[in-house]
Amino acid sequence: MRPTPSHSTITLHPFATAPGRCGLRAVLSGRVDHAALPSLTPLLRRVADAPALTVRVDLGRVDFLDSCGIGILLALRNAVLDRGGTIAFVNHPPRIRRVLERSRIIALTVSPLAIDDGVALPAAA
Repeated sequence: MRPTPSHSTITLHPFATAPGRCGLRAVLSGRVDHAALPSLTPLLRRVADAPALTVRVDLGRVDFLDSCGIGILLALRNAVLDRGGTIAFVNHPPRIRRVLERSRIIALTVSPLAIDDGVALPAAA
């Protein structure tokens, strides 16, 4: 049995999309819960300041997700969409996908669509 990290980390990687647009790949790891909010604050601030941002949130290294973590991800999604951007939550590990499916949070599990050489969810998701 592998140990469960007691904290979360986030790394941000900018990428180019269509001319005049920018993208941000956010790789989350560890626990995404109430304690993760301080480490996710820089991402939330960057999204709040950037219009029409394309965001890919990679959940492949997430070990734990609870209702507070789901709330953080939904707040991030809403902030991106409110600024005219696009967002996709990608690379769901099976245990995280099960949590999202059981919670009926379809906005975080829908397969992404290709847009501007990036990925995005439809705004209605």
